Amino acid sequence: MQERLQKFISQAGVASRRHAEELITSGKVRVNGKVVTKLGTKVDPSIDRVEVDHKKIETQKLIYLVMNKPKRCVTTRRDPRARKTVYDYLPAELRDVVWPVGRLDFLTEGLLIFTNDGELTQQLTHPSREHEREYEAVLDKEISSGRIEKLEQGMIIDGKKTAPAKVRTNGTTVYITIHEGWNRQVRKMFSAFGYTVRNLKRVRIGNLKLADLESGTYKMVQRKDLL
Repeated sequence: MQERLQKFISQAGVASRRHAEELITSGKVRVNGKVVTKLGTKVDPSIDRVEVDHKKIETQKLIYLVMNKPKRCVTTRRDPRARKTVYDYLPAELRDVVWPVGRLDFLTEGLLIFTNDGELTQQLTHPSREHEREYEAVLDKEISSGRIEKLEQGMIIDGKKTAPAKVRTNGTTVYITIHEGWNRQVRKMFSAFGYTVRNLKRVRIGNLKLADLESGTYKMVQRKDLL
């Protein structure tokens, strides 16, 4: 059965759909020995030989896991400053297999998804999908009702207007739900109003909740749990 080349590459766990398209258009993909650069190309995985950077790729078992990322580690495979990375919390057999879906900054903890499913990565990160992300932010002081209203209406940060957020509070703890994934977005939203975020934790992505997963640990989940 034929399928689009970029879909096959992403499902093989080589790259996300978007990155797979870049690999194709840059001439790094061969089908049956010939370089292919057209995104409309279709292949039959049962008979066609597909290579990326001269390495044959095949479909593999898809893996899905979630981690409670600790603070003070980076969401990259390696860090030039020799800081701890999220991969230090994964077993050796998974470190070169899965990648994180999105990022959490150095001081932010909480729910982080890992997979080798390029199609799922595309679905969860594409802005048009509007997957909700809920954060627990502990502020230096209680937030005013006027500020909450502005968060719920959308506000300007870095020259762009945020989508309306969902907000609930418990003293200095604020639970805020957004669906964009801008760099340090939640911190910047509160900072714009003069609040300091003392602790930030992502507690939910879509229907998936962090629950009682301990910091620095992970668990396997199923694809349906992430959509």
